[in-house]
Amino acid sequence: MAEKIPGWLERLLLPKLSSLEGELKAFRGEVAGEFKAVSEQFKAVNGRIDSVEKQMASLRNEMNARFDAVRNEMNVKFDALRNEMSARFDTLETKVALV
Repeated sequence: MAEKIPGWLERLLLPKLSSLEGELKAFRGEVAGEFKAVSEQFKAVNGRIDSVEKQMASLRNEMNARFDAVRNEMNVKFDALRNEMSARFDTLETKVALV
């Protein structure tokens, strides 16, 4: 039976094919390494973004607390002012009624 690949062609091509196979495996390893490095960098960036988001949420909560405190203080002062004004008007009404 005749060989499908002649011997001289096999002897010529097999070393080249083996060499190319080795180079492809090495290249695949390099690409996988680069993908792993990029993936690690993305993880680091995501960690930093999460940290910034937490800081922003903390600042937002702090600002909301401060605004609430100022709003409450203003409400207390307005209530006190309203009560004082009502008391003065009541005093004036009694004085006008006496006159």
